[in-house]
Amino acid sequence: MFDGLYFWRGMPSTPATEALAGVMSAFLIALWIDVDSKDHPQVGRSFDYGYLVLLFLLPYLPYYLWRTRSAAGLFMFAGFLGLFWLGFFVQLLMYCLYRL
Repeated sequence: MFDGLYFWRGMPSTPATEALAGVMSAFLIALWIDVDSKDHPQVGRSFDYGYLVLLFLLPYLPYYLWRTRSAAGLFMFAGFLGLFWLGFFVQLLMYCLYRL
């Protein structure tokens, strides 16, 4: 999302904000999985579940969503990917609108 804001203002984005946005997105998704898994008894939770989710987030996120929500979970996963790529999509939309 920061990429789109920088593009809108005509400023180059900094690597620090890109890294911060990526890390915070992963951290918030891992926290959401940790909290959401308490409502689903089919998910086995160990004492270090939150750390393991953060460590193996990319392969675990689609598995978790499929396991807890079946086919609707795959649509949620597509939504998470869309949020992750939102900065690029905003830049692309602004570029296309400015070219018209």
